[in-house]
Amino acid sequence: MDLQRIKQVIAAGWMLTILAVVVVTNLSAPVQFALVLAGLLPPLALLLWWNEPTQTMSESINQARR
Repeated sequence: MDLQRIKQVIAAGWMLTILAVVVVTNLSAPVQFALVLAGLLPPLALLLWWNEPTQTMSESINQARR
């Protein structure tokens, strides 16, 4: 499984967990809205800031040799 797919699965699981907590708990509408907004921040950061590692020098050399 590639890194992009792993990030999508983790983000989807996190958002489903937050939505389940919002549905199950008996909170007021503004608190539920705030919880959903706060729950969107970690997946957003995960998808935007977690990048694949850059290619090392030895990987570049091996790729050029092929």
